[in-house]
Amino acid sequence: MKRQFVEALQEGDRINDYFLAVRKDLRDQRNGGKFLGMVFKDKTGEIGGILWNNAASVAKLFELGDVVNVQGAVTSYQGRLQVRVDQVLPLREGEFDLSDLSYVPETLDKTLAEFIEIMRSVKNEWLARLIDSFLSDEAFMSAFAEAAAGKKWHHAYTGGLAQHCLELAKLADAVCAIFPGVDRDMLFTGILVHDIGKIAEMSHGMYVDYTTPGKLLGHLAIGADMVQERIRAIEGFPETIRLQVLHCVLSHHGELANGSPVVPKTVEAMALHHIDNLGAQLDAFTRIVEEAKLRGQDWSEYIGLIERPIWTKEGE
Repeated sequence: MKRQFVEALQEGDRINDYFLAVRKDLRDQRNGGKFLGMVFKDKTGEIGGILWNNAASVAKLFELGDVVNVQGAVTSYQGRLQVRVDQVLPLREGEFDLSDLSYVPETLDKTLAEFIEIMRSVKNEWLARLIDSFLSDEAFMSAFAEAAAGKKWHHAYTGGLAQHCLELAKLADAVCAIFPGVDRDMLFTGILVHDIGKIAEMSHGMYVDYTTPGKLLGHLAIGADMVQERIRAIEGFPETIRLQVLHCVLSHHGELANGSPVVPKTVEAMALHHIDNLGAQLDAFTRIVEEAKLRGQDWSEYIGLIERPIWTKEGE
């Protein structure tokens, strides 16, 4: 039975428990030797690890995606917790509980049902037919339900993509109520399809990583192709609507520097970009605050991706 989870680890703790190995890098030391950098994960989060002794031989003992028993001490380095690893050994099936390692929300079925109901409210004939081509495809919906929305930053768990899309739909309802000039049907279609490329961009389940197509093409290009394929199967689909839907997919990162080949040039694409970013960032910030509070911290660790720590307001 697993007793130690990432979210509760604190500096000074001794670790002797199992985790999922999601990264390993064999690197050079200044003295000519090797050290092993690692990242371990469970259902509550990730933590880095470093091993200085016998690094090359230990690196051969396990592969990414293996469940490993880790022994070591939790230390702090450059404002972040990490494990100074003494030993890491792979476990055999039956020696661990998968539910300890991969988070699956209990509300996933409810989330999917609610999101499908919202998507079925789209009234435009052509957009409704496009949406139905996805929702009535059992293979697609099974993959959609399993998919995470990210590898690490936001909604990075089974069902995360569905949860992310449902949250965007609720934000979109508020946007449309305030700005009646926004085409609700187009915006909601954009919400469904904007991230569907992530289904193929990443592997999903217990170990989430980028696939070869994901590394070479990215989810915007993959998603645009998926939408284009569905549209081709709908005879008479209007060109102006096709262009708008594809534009929502290709522009939703907002800026060329953020990976979008084009910037938003329609009201709906601009709305989609901003609610997508809002939903992702708030999910990530909320997770970080909760993890820091569990450790009794007033501030989170410094987060390089956003170049700041986050205040939990515990000490106010």
